Amino acid sequence: MKGIKLINRVKILNIIDKIDFFSEFNVGEKSMIVDTRSRFVAAEKGESIIVQGEKDSSFYILLHGSAQVSLEENGKTLAHLQPGNFFGEVSFLTDTPRTSNVVASETCILFRFDKKVMNSLPSMTREKIKDKVIAKLVHLLSEKNESQK
Repeated sequence: MKGIKLINRVKILNIIDKIDFFSEFNVGEKSMIVDTRSRFVAAEKGESIIVQGEKDSSFYILLHGSAQVSLEENGKTLAHLQPGNFFGEVSFLTDTPRTSNVVASETCILFRFDKKVMNSLPSMTREKIKDKVIAKLVHLLSEKNESQK
């Protein structure tokens, strides 16, 4: 993946305004996130964003494009990701190897959150990010429990 450095700030703010993940963030918080421009990355169609088994403690928010989540063992597609979806949060939280593969289905623009970015944000903004991640994990757990009935 390539870092995106020369991207219009206003365009990124417009994209972020449309992403549900950032719906509870105020304008100042969104601006702070956009100002960490070195954390925006692009992946071309067919490019691996996350590789199962690798060690990396970042998570990604898909801003543009689409991607697929699959398992190495059987290649089974677990999810189709669209703008607003985020992934990689398990390794981010637990510092464990990746549990699945994520491959770009088309050109993607992503925001890459890592510990450095998180530590640079004010505590209230970090809490909002953590709340979004926890809500997703609870939702996934609930879905898993329902499917077992």
